[in-house]
Amino acid sequence: MPYNLLKQKNSYFKNLSTEAQGVFVSRLYNFMADKSFNGKEGLVITDEIKVLISASAIQLTFGLKDYMISHLSDINVFPHIFFSNYLKTNLKGLNTQNGILSLSWNDFKEGYATEDDKLNLGLHELTHALNIDLDIGGNYDEHFSVYFRKWELIASKDYNDLKEKRNTFLRSYGGTNMHEFLAVCVEHFFEIPKEFKKQLPHLYNFLMLMLNQDPDNITGDYKVRVYPEKELQEIGSSYGKKESDLNEQKVNNYFNEECYSLWRNFLQRNGIYLAMAATFFGLFGGLPLLIWFWSTTIISIGAVFIIFFICGSLGLLQWKYVKEYLEMEYHQFSMYAFSGFGMCLINIVFLLNTFFPIHSATRSFDIVTYKTGNQGMEITLSGEGNSSSLERNVASYFGDNYRAFYKAKKITITTSTGIFGMDRIKNCDFVY
Repeated sequence: MPYNLLKQKNSYFKNLSTEAQGVFVSRLYNFMADKSFNGKEGLVITDEIKVLISASAIQLTFGLKDYMISHLSDINVFPHIFFSNYLKTNLKGLNTQNGILSLSWNDFKEGYATEDDKLNLGLHELTHALNIDLDIGGNYDEHFSVYFRKWELIASKDYNDLKEKRNTFLRSYGGTNMHEFLAVCVEHFFEIPKEFKKQLPHLYNFLMLMLNQDPDNITGDYKVRVYPEKELQEIGSSYGKKESDLNEQKVNNYFNEECYSLWRNFLQRNGIYLAMAATFFGLFGGLPLLIWFWSTTIISIGAVFIIFFICGSLGLLQWKYVKEYLEMEYHQFSMYAFSGFGMCLINIVFLLNTFFPIHSATRSFDIVTYKTGNQGMEITLSGEGNSSSLERNVASYFGDNYRAFYKAKKITITTSTGIFGMDRIKNCDFVY
């Protein structure tokens, strides 16, 4: 049934190759199974309603990997224009951040009945749903997210022109706000791609990159034939210099933001889990490691605490940059900064210092006293460069072989210095 219905009612699907149609239908079934369709005001939900509304979503996201619009859970379908108790007005369509999309079925059908009138309720409202997915940090497509940031910069001038009625190509409703501007542009993008590309090539090209498809490429499954990033950069720069406050540097900076955007998206999805894992390792793995490094490195416990405090403070500096992505209170983040990030970082410092020596030195010391105390053997040395940390490490180095000290008067110690300037004992020889 979906194939015949879609070929009759959806020209976008009809123009796809057989293979691409198979992908489209597979996605459509997944989307339908994931959403709850609810008939309102006496409307009975039919397979046709479910298929055609789902097809609108798949058309919009056909170039993306994540096509489910994850926050969207319920689709309420009214027979005609409906009254919104929330907005206290009559509407054709409405999206909410709690995952509910409401549509007028009559207006939805009219959107596909006339294919070049720049009006398509399904694409319009599902664009809002895709936008909301991004706003609330849903399981959105990262490719869409990266280019959406660039779109906002490039589109701002055209949005202001439309708002001030200096642009008559796009439907005036797009001047309401940037969300409506994007939805109106998407309607033009799919319904009159050739004219859109001719009139506003910079907007069309960025939409093409953001949605990863080209509606003008009817014979090629709407694939983007060439990613014109260099061309777009030149368009954006010259466009900005001539007609808006945008400048070349500003546009170039947005193109360089891709890695940052991907990292930000990764943090939004996984940041809290990374913080929990780091804190768990810091408490149960990092602390024993730190004790071992302290016992094998010529450094005072006071210096260890200072390094730990510095590492924890560096962890706290992250708060400015990640607080909008992590669902944590400041006191919880402080625990992560010191017990997680700080503990892990100080262990990395000791690890690198241990396994990347830069030079070694040999020194001799007089053995003043040695005895067995509460914590094992205790040694007192004299000579240039002596310290309690050195004595502690010499005692640890020999462990149970303290009887070797009975006749020894001096000890020659060879140490290696790591890349962070901390010494470790490589060898000890007695002088009798």
